[in-house]
Amino acid sequence: MEKSKFPANQFEDFMMSSIKDYEKTIVYVDGEDERLARALKIFKNYNSSRTILLGRENIIAKNIKEAGIKDTDTIEIIEPARYGKFEVYKNLLIDKFKDKKKEISKVQAAKLTNQTNYFAALMLKSGDAHCGISGSLSATEEMMRPLIQIIGTGNKKRYLSGAVMQIIPDCPYGIGGQFLFADVAVIPEPNEPQMLDIVLSSYETAKTLFSNEPKIAMLSYSTKGSASSPKIDQIRRVVERVRKINPDIKIDGELQFDAAVVPEVAKVKCPDSEVAGSANVLIFPDLASANICVKAVQRLAKAKYYGTVIQGSPIPFNDLSRGCPPIEIVMLSGMTLMQVKRMEKKKKFT
Repeated sequence: MEKSKFPANQFEDFMMSSIKDYEKTIVYVDGEDERLARALKIFKNYNSSRTILLGRENIIAKNIKEAGIKDTDTIEIIEPARYGKFEVYKNLLIDKFKDKKKEISKVQAAKLTNQTNYFAALMLKSGDAHCGISGSLSATEEMMRPLIQIIGTGNKKRYLSGAVMQIIPDCPYGIGGQFLFADVAVIPEPNEPQMLDIVLSSYETAKTLFSNEPKIAMLSYSTKGSASSPKIDQIRRVVERVRKINPDIKIDGELQFDAAVVPEVAKVKCPDSEVAGSANVLIFPDLASANICVKAVQRLAKAKYYGTVIQGSPIPFNDLSRGCPPIEIVMLSGMTLMQVKRMEKKKKFT
């Protein structure tokens, strides 16, 4: 996508205006991906954050040249094994394993530290970068393992989960077709504490990315008592717990998909709900239904897809799809900076 065609919608414009003049350090795990170089050519027109590309210098430098990037002052290429703090990171990894009552040899630690996903996680944990992005070449599992082992959640009561934002063209529902879906990536069958955390994390993600107030629908095959099951009982308990934790959160459930997003259906099935018919954050009962829905919407409705935000981590480290076009890298980079900005703001006022 050329610069003249970007931003292409209201959200993209909102995102770029949110990070204007907000400069941090972003580490990219898959630095050798030629799509990354093309993405940075676009991104650098809107934001001057320092960007660290991990991988072999000759390949990355070639990609940058072929992408036509002239100003490389804010771009740094790092080959993990040749980096000056490699031994520091390796020892940090050994210590992190010890904290978890696990032993790892120096040889094993060196081998892991040389892997770009581990190296990026160690860099983030050390404070040498503010946020990270993986996934354009790496599998999600390759990114999640070091995220869990090195960064974690920072709180035993928190869980990692995945949220995806999509914008559906010519859609009157949500925020002009804008929706957040969760959990699409991490927890197959969330129990009650996990589901509660998915809701609270998704609310924070929506507050970060939305210009409008989040309205959260807990989805099911039932609407407000039209069926019963242990999972539906769990959803109702989670809704009540969320309301007690933060009464300002607009949430309702259980709701069927149509009752959640279509005003006409909501008027019939649950006319007293302040969420039904206008939900823009959709929480699914399990990973399978969430992932299937996201993929179906993306392909059948030609929705814009912006990568997966990994929720629950104290340091943003997000995941692209391996089939991503350059513009997806641009957008997830911006969204990740928005997360850092909100986290800084919350720390400032707490």
